[in-house]
Amino acid sequence: MSDTDSFLQEVSEELRRDKLYRNIRKYGWIAILLVIMIVGAATYREYLKSQAETEAELFGTSIIDALSEKNAADRISKLQEIKAPGENAKAIMAMLLSAEAGEYRSPNLEMTSLSDIIDNQSIDAKYHELLKFKILLGSAEIMNLDERKSGYAELSDPGNPFRLLAQEQLALIELEQGNVDIAIERISEILLDAELTTGLRNRATQMLIALGQEPELINN
Repeated sequence: MSDTDSFLQEVSEELRRDKLYRNIRKYGWIAILLVIMIVGAATYREYLKSQAETEAELFGTSIIDALSEKNAADRISKLQEIKAPGENAKAIMAMLLSAEAGEYRSPNLEMTSLSDIIDNQSIDAKYHELLKFKILLGSAEIMNLDERKSGYAELSDPGNPFRLLAQEQLALIELEQGNVDIAIERISEILLDAELTTGLRNRATQMLIALGQEPELINN
């Protein structure tokens, strides 16, 4: 009985090996294909990553080269020739062009650079909000106080990264409209905010002093 059992076991194992080899011959190409796909996908990801890094380096070098020009008109010309490697990069280029146009005293070019990109829904929210803020800052001569006030009010919503800066601009608009008490109230609220930066604290404190207020008393 022992020899019989051993013989049957050997036969069974041989049959299993035969079945395994048949399955390998029949389906082995699928496993090989999966390996090729995995390796190919990993290689392609590395290629895309390397390409993106190269594009970013070229983009940064082009910007540095353009900004190194001594003449504002030459800087603007070179910046306009740069091809941005993505939607967020386009937003950065628009802001750079806006800054140069402002220095070159070309408000139409400054606003056009920003307005052309503001409606692009593909850019990150932080860039979108920054563009809106810069447009409002540069629109003092072409936008009335109520329009600017409404725009800054939207940016002052909780969670907006430019909330406190928008509130600062709202305080300045209140002063333009002669609403001194409201302006003082807004500035005081800014000084009590936990996210207040040093630069904004200094500006808000100076404004209160100029308006005849004592910041120390308000902070206490």
